[in-house]
Formats: sequence, structure tokens, C-alpha cells
Amino acid sequence: MTSLDLFLPLHKVDLDRRLVTGVATAEAPDRSGEICDYVSSKPYFEKWSAEALAASGGKSMGAVRAMHGRIAAGKLTDIAFDDDAKRIVVEAKVVDDDEWRKVQEGVYTGFSQGGRYVKRWPDEDTGLVRYTAEPHEISLVDLPCLPDATFEVVKGGVVEKRAFATPDRQTDAADSVATLDGAGPIETAEDVENAVRDWRRNGELPEVKAYIIARATAIGAESALPEGWRTPEKAVSAAPKLRAEPAAALEKGAAALAAAARKLERAADENARLEKALAGVQPALADLVKRVAALEAQPLPPKAALRAVAKGADGAAEAPGADEAIRRLAALPPEARALALTKLSLTNPLRY
Repeated sequence: MTSLDLFLPLHKVDLDRRLVTGVATAEAPDRSGEICDYVSSKPYFEKWSAEALAASGGKSMGAVRAMHGRIAAGKLTDIAFDDDAKRIVVEAKVVDDDEWRKVQEGVYTGFSQGGRYVKRWPDEDTGLVRYTAEPHEISLVDLPCLPDATFEVVKGGVVEKRAFATPDRQTDAADSVATLDGAGPIETAEDVENAVRDWRRNGELPEVKAYIIARATAIGAESALPEGWRTPEKAVSAAPKLRAEPAAALEKGAAALAAAARKLERAADENARLEKALAGVQPALADLVKRVAALEAQPLPPKAALRAVAKGADGAAEAPGADEAIRRLAALPPEARALALTKLSLTNPLRY
């Protein structure tokens, strides 16, 4: 499992400036029984923020997304490293109107860091797992809070307490499954682990648990399920459909392979036809090369140059010599010289 996200609740919302303040990460046990190591993670957060600042020309200190999805909700405007408390506090400006409404209504209850594990090791003091985090983005998330959980809202300089929106635990199972799918399909053991973690953070609906078990069974990743989940009762509502998926995929693959084989056979036939046609052309081409070579080796007739001069020279008392004819030809302009040589070739054809 190389991807991570850690939830921490929002602290303050500034309605006038669309600013949200909260903790991005802290060295404390999370809901998954892990602890983010502040000292080793801090350089990765500093590097990530510095790269975002440089790439944005100083406008953003880090990407802020919604629910770890593709929606760019806003940007970090400040990031502070509290070495004493071993936590990283961030301030985000939300520019997306839809996501800002969710912040105002208390739908989003916290920040969640998204990234990867650099390394993990047992924590001797707590018996939990300690890890070094490398962030890729920070998201606004709607992890359900306790009914009495509150956050500060600032408007016109006045601070008031507000309650987060009460989550509806009766959410339709299909919607919950779609939420899990939205973070990526369950195709590997790592995806199963991530889905289990999201299930625990999204209300622990039994229908979603059944879906995860069925999906893990279908892809042969049952070992990635928690110990209490590996039961012989695998016949859940989604199982027939999931068991049919490999067969359907195999049938589709076989059809594609057959189509590729037919295309290859047609290409082989066309190649054979071209080779046969080329074999018939090669002798004629070789003969043509020989004839051109013989023509090039033929010497010009001795008197050809004498007849290549202007017609006004006809009837002269004495015909010019070969050297004089060549000299006159050389003195002619290129077009006149080409015309004279053409006339010469027409009046003195070669005899075979």
C-alpha cells in the first residue's frame, strides 16, 4: 500500500475572503492506527510547497482538491510548520463556487493529505505504525464528524461557532459504492486496502463492505482484507455479477485475438502477392539497366559536331574542324547549345 490520506478537522472558515484554516498533518494516531512522523515528513512538505510556489509564479503554495478527485478546489495561501506541536497548519483559498458552498454549509469537515508513503516502521512506544509522508495534494473532505463537532466562522470580523452538517448514514448503497469507485477501481490488493480504509471513514455501511469482499474475491485479493472479513460466506448480492466479469473479459479478449489473427493472415497474403509481382519485375529491370549502360558506352559519330553549328554555315567553302565546332558549341548560351545538340541527335540517329 503506497498511497495515503490523513483526515484532520477544519478549524476556521473566513467567509469574506473564502479562506479555510486547518491542520494538514500532525504527529498523532489516526483512525487507521498509524502515526505520521513529523520530523521526517517535514522536508517533503517543504519541497512540495516550494515546487508549487515556483510553478505558479508565487501564487500557490500547494494544490487543494475536493475529495481527492480531479476538481481543483483552490490553493494554499499559507503553510506553517509548528515544530513544538509537531504539526503542519495550512490556510487554503477556495475558488470553486460549488466547493465553497459545501464549506459554508459545513459539508466539508476537514483536510486530508493525499500522497504516498516514503517508508513505514513499527512505533515501539505505541505499538502502532509510524510513517514518513510525501504529499501530492491536500483535499477538502466530508468525513462524518460527531454531531457536536463545530468550527469557527469569521464574517465581518465576528467569530461564531457552527456545527458541521449531520451526515446521512442511510445513504443509498449504490451511491456509496460509486464513491469508492470514484477514487479508483478495485483491481489490486492495494485498491482493496484503500477501499477498506475509505469504508471505515465513510460510515461503515454493510452494503459497501459486501461489495469490497466480493470485489476482493473476484480479483483473488482476499489476503488484503482485514482478518474479520475473510469468512466462507462469499455469496453477497454483487458476487454473481463479479464472478461473471472474468468470463466476460476472457470472451472479449478471445474475440479481439481472433480479429487480430484474421488481420495478420490478410497481411501475409498481401505480402506474398507483392513478392510474386516483384519477382516478375526484377528481370526486366536488370535488362533495362544493361541497355542503358550500352547506350551510355556508344561513342558519338565523328561528324556530329560539325553539323551542330548554325545553319548559316551550310555551303561554306571549308567546314570547320572538330575543335572549332566544340569551341563554338561551348560559346553558345545553355539553351542554344541544348537546341543545337538536340538537332544533331535527330539528324544523326544511331543505327543498330
